[in-house]
Amino acid sequence: MKIRKNLSDADMFRGSSEEETFETSILRDDSEKRRIRAVKKEESGELLLPDEAKEKLNRCLLEASMEWLKGKGGAMEWKVIRDGLTIRIYPAPAKKGNR
Repeated sequence: MKIRKNLSDADMFRGSSEEETFETSILRDDSEKRRIRAVKKEESGELLLPDEAKEKLNRCLLEASMEWLKGKGGAMEWKVIRDGLTIRIYPAPAKKGNR
C-alpha cells in the first residue's frame, strides 16, 4: 500500500471505522448538538367539550360578562371551582395587580 502525501485528516481516515469502546466513549466530544424528539403538546385553550356545549358555554360567559360590566363595571376575572362532578364558573372582581 502506497501512502499518499498532503492528505487531510478526513481523507486519511475515509473508509475506516472504529468500534466504540469504554475509552472512546469517555473521550467522545459531548459538545455536539443532538436532536431531541419534542413531545407534542395539546393546543392550549382547547376545551374537551362537544361543539354545541362550547357554543352554549361561550354564549353564557359573554352574557354574564356583559351583565357584570353593566351592573358593577370594572375589571373582572373568572373563578372556576370543581365540587365532585359539578363545575362552577363565576365572575369576581379582578385583583389590582393582575393585568
